[in-house]
Amino acid sequence: MIKANLAKVLKGYTSGWVSISKDYKKVLASGKTLTTLIKKLEKMGSPDGYLMKAAKDYSGYVGS
Repeated sequence: MIKANLAKVLKGYTSGWVSISKDYKKVLASGKTLTTLIKKLEKMGSPDGYLMKAAKDYSGYVGS
């Protein structure tokens, strides 16, 4: 299991949707809506990553 500090990686993303890299080290793209984010990712060639809702606090987030 990878231990990641999402608060650091997602700093500044408090609303909308984000896609983060599989190694949890960077944000690939963001969008106000999930549809917008998916369109951006398709234009980028659909890079592998995780989609998640942006939040003000990631301390309770448990991903898989």
